Amino acid sequence: MIQLEVITGNYKREMALPANFPMRILVVKEANGSLHMNSGDYDLLNGRIFFIPEEGLVRLEGEIKIAYWLTFSSIIYSEFLLQHLDPLAKNLFMKLSCQDLDDNGSKKTYSLLMQLQKEIDAKKDVAYLSQYLSLFLGYTANLDGYLAALTLDELQQVLRFRAILEQFYKQERSINFYADGMGISPRKLNLFLDKVLGKSLSALIKDRIMREAEELLIHADYSIDEIAEILGFERTSNFTTAFRRYKGMSVNQFTLQE
Repeated sequence: MIQLEVITGNYKREMALPANFPMRILVVKEANGSLHMNSGDYDLLNGRIFFIPEEGLVRLEGEIKIAYWLTFSSIIYSEFLLQHLDPLAKNLFMKLSCQDLDDNGSKKTYSLLMQLQKEIDAKKDVAYLSQYLSLFLGYTANLDGYLAALTLDELQQVLRFRAILEQFYKQERSINFYADGMGISPRKLNLFLDKVLGKSLSALIKDRIMREAEELLIHADYSIDEIAEILGFERTSNFTTAFRRYKGMSVNQFTLQE
């Protein structure tokens, strides 16, 4: 599903970088040389991160003192797309693009990558790794502007909260439950969510439930009653009322327009 490798050494462009999964990212920490693809040649600058399209071989030429080669499956990537509906996110891997990170951004990126390697080695589940990758992409591609202002510790706290929310949003609504999972008091969690994500716990849970409802209504062959049950609603009427308030249209209207 996901693989992260540290690459070093001298590379010649005759040899392509192997990739076990279709989505590919190269993070350059220290290197001299160039990256070659059918679309052109690109300098390997320190602190540069490449978002590489699915098609086309990746060839390096030069000395790589240290770089990170991250590849992952479309399944892992899908969570990022669910959380980022803007065209910039959807087009991130349509053609080769790159971002140049400043010193502070580079340090955070390398730390996030090292932590990601620990999570991969610990065999964390797909839901958790999807959340991690979504945060990593949102931060490095500069799609989530608020993340740039956070400390590394705060980034890790956002990740931990997202992972807990992803696992329990269907059945748990209590601030105490999520605070216990974060290892902080309910008051601190409320303050943290308001400061960092700009929403209350109840609003974040509602957003996640309704995002899942939309996916199930569009892509799954469930009845409305079954979807209501899957999402933890005691009655179908509670689900349909909540959906109408959130989307401004009924479930039937939503399915018809899709």
